[in-house]
Amino acid sequence: MKRIAVALIISLSLFVAGSQPDIVAPYLAKNCYSLELNNMDLNFMGEDLDCQIFLSGAQWHGTTYNYELQYAMLIALNQQAGVRYLLLDSGYATAQVFNEYVQTGNFELLRLGMEGTRYNNSSCNEYRLLWEKIYLYNTRLAPPEKIVVLGIDVEYQVEVAINYLNRISDNQFGRHFPVTEYLGDANALDRYVSALETACQEDPALFENIFGDDLVHFQGILANLADTVTANLSSDFYAERERIMYDNFLAALQRDPQGKFFGHFTMEHIYQRQVREGNLADAERLGTLLAGEDSPLRDKVVSIAAFYHDSEFRFYYGMYENYRVFNDFIIDPLPAIKTAPGDITMYKLEGEDSPFTWDLYTVTNPTGGVTTDYYQYLLIINNSQPTTPNLMPPPK
Repeated sequence: MKRIAVALIISLSLFVAGSQPDIVAPYLAKNCYSLELNNMDLNFMGEDLDCQIFLSGAQWHGTTYNYELQYAMLIALNQQAGVRYLLLDSGYATAQVFNEYVQTGNFELLRLGMEGTRYNNSSCNEYRLLWEKIYLYNTRLAPPEKIVVLGIDVEYQVEVAINYLNRISDNQFGRHFPVTEYLGDANALDRYVSALETACQEDPALFENIFGDDLVHFQGILANLADTVTANLSSDFYAERERIMYDNFLAALQRDPQGKFFGHFTMEHIYQRQVREGNLADAERLGTLLAGEDSPLRDKVVSIAAFYHDSEFRFYYGMYENYRVFNDFIIDPLPAIKTAPGDITMYKLEGEDSPFTWDLYTVTNPTGGVTTDYYQYLLIINNSQPTTPNLMPPPK
């Protein structure tokens, strides 16, 4: 009897899933908005633009629309919602390198930041152009209004961090604390960071002399490198990493409690309710922490999920190759694909009489609730091409 009951439940589930387009497609067709990269209008978001943090999630870095959308959404949210802070899934130092570039236009800073991406999926022309466009946009803004870049993740580019510390100390840092091991190894980084922490306790004046007004950046980088060690030596890197990202965001929020933020991350970070999949299946994510009961920004978080269709991405795994994009976080995307009027379409899932507000559609491996408990907007992206190699001019 139990087997019969289970079979009936499965059959009913398949019937409901099969009938989803009859419910979902008409709603999506009435609540879709074609987005223009050169002049993006997000006013259809209505009161959601009053929220304080906007999280955009996608599965792939190595595809062109990923970077073009990141820039277009940042500018639109800056102009239409007052967003000023761009959150990066990078460490303090890497983000500070890019932040100083978009404030000053010093090309050597851009070169330093891009050098750290040499062997990952962000090593592409599109990523470089993203920063160049943000810098040019910043030149049109008054200093108090300029876009500010913040890194809230652990530091993946430790070499960039060390090079940045040498840069802001006129190489005094390297003379006092030379690197003698490969710091990509967590235990070696642990030894190096521990030595720095001990030296700071024993002779704080030394670091004041080395860094002067930039001491605050050294302190931020040291704390971030210590967090990086903690995460990498943890029994659960992924869970520890999410908590670090959340704590770093809270620190940024404390510095500007009224500030508004935009972060373009991979999908795993932006869910506001837990899903049972991936490396974070048993751990809270950045999005769930931000939307949680203890968060100062509860009910002030917007999550936007991006689904790629008929697209390709460029991926580094020992060498660069192009692949077709595959998506596994949306159940039955056909209603959205069929109703998309252009290459980039955003669907508002919380509109009037939305089925997404009373039932679960699109979310894979959910833990209950309704779709809008997980994310409030869905992006369907068609025909995105793989990124191209980074062609930075050689050093002068």
